[in-house]
Amino acid sequence: MKNLIYIAVIALLASCSQPQNPNFETNVEIAKAWFADFETEDMDKVAAYFADELEYEGAFYGMPMMTSKDQVVQYMQGWHSAMDNIKYEAENFLPGVDPETSLPNGSVRTYGTWTGVSTTSGKSFEAKFYHYMTFDENGLIINGGDYGDATGIMVAVAPDPAE
Repeated sequence: MKNLIYIAVIALLASCSQPQNPNFETNVEIAKAWFADFETEDMDKVAAYFADELEYEGAFYGMPMMTSKDQVVQYMQGWHSAMDNIKYEAENFLPGVDPETSLPNGSVRTYGTWTGVSTTSGKSFEAKFYHYMTFDENGLIINGGDYGDATGIMVAVAPDPAE
């Protein structure tokens, strides 16, 4: 009887664990490389991570969904035009799930802190953000987005009004 209880407990615990998508670890390494390349301001390298057609949500208030690599690269370049010394310190990289099946799909989510300095005011910022990236079979980002207060950052680092 004791063995039957042990087997039942082990079976219950095993059935509760979610299997990891086999592409997750590879995609985490791609995501880490993307963040490192973004910090270098090399937009050709940054662009190489994105599929030609994708869906990407920017972090600015009222910003429409971007649907092309060119739009996403312009958005990314905008950050580097406005800020210097942009750095991302990840707190973690977590597996994402398919919204329809709730099963791990190899996508990557990350929470972390961005820092940088405004090119116009010299003021620095530090802000928490959440990012998600979904990859195709070639390791290219086909879906992604940024969640954080991008508009608030721009307000916080704006030059002081002339008195």
